[in-house]
Amino acid sequence: MDMNSNNIFPLESDFLKKCLNDWEVDLTHVSIRELNRLVDELSEHFDVEFLRFEFGIPGLPPNKIGPEEEIRILQENPRIPSTYPPFDGIPRLKEAASKFVKKFMDIEVPPKSCVPTVGAMHSGFICQSIVGRKQPESNTILYLDPGFPVNKLQTKFLGLQEQSIDLFDYRGDALINKIEEIFSAGKIGGLLWSSPNNPTWVCLKESELEGIGNLLTKYDVIGIEDAAYFGMDYRQDYSQPGIPPFIPTIARYTGNYFLTISSSKIFSYAGQRIAITVISPELMEKRYKNLRQYFDTERIGHAFVHGGIYPTTAGVPQTPQYALAALFEAASSGDYNFLEEVKVYSKLAAKIKIIFKKYDFDLVYDKDMGEPIGDGFYFTVSRQGMTGAELLFQMLRYGMAGIPLSTTGSTREGIRICVSIIRESQLGEMENRLSALNHHLQPNPV
Repeated sequence: MDMNSNNIFPLESDFLKKCLNDWEVDLTHVSIRELNRLVDELSEHFDVEFLRFEFGIPGLPPNKIGPEEEIRILQENPRIPSTYPPFDGIPRLKEAASKFVKKFMDIEVPPKSCVPTVGAMHSGFICQSIVGRKQPESNTILYLDPGFPVNKLQTKFLGLQEQSIDLFDYRGDALINKIEEIFSAGKIGGLLWSSPNNPTWVCLKESELEGIGNLLTKYDVIGIEDAAYFGMDYRQDYSQPGIPPFIPTIARYTGNYFLTISSSKIFSYAGQRIAITVISPELMEKRYKNLRQYFDTERIGHAFVHGGIYPTTAGVPQTPQYALAALFEAASSGDYNFLEEVKVYSKLAAKIKIIFKKYDFDLVYDKDMGEPIGDGFYFTVSRQGMTGAELLFQMLRYGMAGIPLSTTGSTREGIRICVSIIRESQLGEMENRLSALNHHLQPNPV
């Protein structure tokens, strides 16, 4: 396919509209997978390579530590493929995870509190199923939005309710006050957020986490902290194990938390589908009578493993567990600086933002508690006078794809831009296409 293809743009709008109509796709509510399919179809039909800003996947090859450990384990333990993994994880991984969170977050948890899941989505599913059912009256998940759209599909699948707070409107004391207002109604079972945030790259501050932690304890709500982009706020250097500053976490301020650490982005290990859920030692032992009807137990730790993991996946494949253990061990010892390795995303985001702003795009979420938003995996853009769906339609006509903020729980119009699989060699072509799109969107283009 031809990357340098200015002569073909804009793509024929009638064909795009036909695809949307045939597949019954509404760009306001389009899922990531639906958009992937649409872009693939357009790319093939017009024989043009798209700039794929919609893919939230790692763009780096994994460090050899993980794959080599999987190979070694299979060669040295030929019986591994014929044995089932422990439901709660192999001991080596549990111990490595315990040391990893101590080194990088300065929190103390025993190995038994560290449980592998088949990716962070698996963890989120089980966490929501527990927090939304611990008490009959508190069957609602409160989201700090915008957020990852698939989490809310899980909420719906589980038959739970949802509420949302947009971080554009509430930060600092205003955020804490709004959360308390909602908690006080007694309907919230869990609070879910990511930090750095997908899609805005907003990062909750220590003062906000402290305030949230106090409210989780006061109202007996359980926090679900999605650390998919663990330590990737490059405005601080979290790369030295055991040395401050430590990565901010809710775990320092409450005993009511699940903390999910994914291998997908920080270790570029998305294909092996493995994450670690750190369950507060206090929460592990908490009991709720209402859980019994769903999990055959009242105790949260038992509900997570035997009521959640056992009937869904019956455990995580063993060789990825050994790989993640090896990655955790190398990072904790200082032999593997994983945050420096993925810093390429931050550097690339800074360059791409400049080009978007050059051609009259605005950053939607541009401030983080008064500071410029950090450069990372994602950022958000808008165009004055256009909805996210309208802007996406025009971007598609110029060979670019992103995710409309309307699918993320945002109250703002715009597009999520993911930089992870954009190559440096594509920046010139990106500028050409944005320049042409900008010209097209002018009120009276010459």
